[in-house]
Amino acid sequence: MKLTDILICPLCGASLTRAPEEPGTLRCGEGHAYDLSRAGYVNLLPPGRGRNKKTGDERAMIRARAAFLRRGFYDPLDRAVRDLLKDSLPDASESGATVLCDMGAGEGTHTVKIAAGLSEASGRGVLALGFDASKHGAESGCRYARSLGLLIDADGEHPGDGSARVVCLPANLFHLPVRSGCADAALSLFAPIAWEEAARILKPDGLFLAVSSGREHLLALRRVLYDEVRLTDFRPEPPDGAPFALLNRIPLEFPLTLEGQEDIQNLFTMTPFFHRAPEPGRERLAALETLTDTARMELSLWRRLPVEAPSGDRPSEETPDEEA
Repeated sequence: MKLTDILICPLCGASLTRAPEEPGTLRCGEGHAYDLSRAGYVNLLPPGRGRNKKTGDERAMIRARAAFLRRGFYDPLDRAVRDLLKDSLPDASESGATVLCDMGAGEGTHTVKIAAGLSEASGRGVLALGFDASKHGAESGCRYARSLGLLIDADGEHPGDGSARVVCLPANLFHLPVRSGCADAALSLFAPIAWEEAARILKPDGLFLAVSSGREHLLALRRVLYDEVRLTDFRPEPPDGAPFALLNRIPLEFPLTLEGQEDIQNLFTMTPFFHRAPEPGRERLAALETLTDTARMELSLWRRLPVEAPSGDRPSEETPDEEA
């Protein structure tokens, strides 16, 4: 299976190919062209969004998240997602690798670790595409995948064995540049959920897995930052009429022990609290040498019902505001 069997032009929905005379460019039949970066990604954000410096997470947040996650602090989450997908995906078909789309991949660490873990645990070939609005995130994810020998070229082909191959791509999550009905599974980890797009890109009986923060997620961190902590419940739910059937909701919690300011500040910087916390809370956090906390979250798994999905490969370009 080639990656260009999945990707489409974000402007017109036509197929993308890399011509021999243009080794550094993907082009569609309508003449729209997208250059490949040295890091391995191709920017498939619609024109305008890709030039917006505020598109996606800031570079500082990307660096903090990469440093924190690649130290293994959230590995229990990656293993839980891996196991849930392994147990719930249908038997591998002869059509090639399992196609996994991460809708909100950030800097790609979860995408890479889940894809690698799923292929190792199940013996399946996995082709994982991590989409995010940040080109800095895509660059970080591609470099991480390359460091592990898992990066696939933008027009590359999965070798057809039980290995994982990963690429991260800047794209609009509500207007993904992929063919309808191409994905065996889709993920949304702490990201805004594009339900209509998830329904469009998934195969009939495909899986959609969302991870959301629990009511008391990182409660110790919040108690340091805020004089008064508000606990709110949030459970992702598809809109009425969406073709999804809930299969399971699984709570997950695991301890975090952070030694030193580097890990503490990386966790803080990668959370929404980074933009909201008052100065006294920031000062209290900066004075800590150790932080002991608990990550609490919930995994929600749906199966896409085999009913008619929105037609065509070009969903609405309307993009709702991202969740906090």
